[in-house]
Amino acid sequence: MEDAAFWREQGAKFRRRAETSGDPALKAELVELAEICDEVAAEIEDRAPAG
Repeated sequence: MEDAAFWREQGAKFRRRAETSGDPALKAELVELAEICDEVAAEIEDRAPAG
């Protein structure tokens, strides 16, 4: 999927779930997944043609 907005939204979902998690290990994993989604989105945006 080459849609940066999709990956940004996935990251936001992981962050929202992390905020409500009472399990510190799960919370850390969800935050890590959110960061990975943001990295993927940034890579897609960097490869996008200018214009």
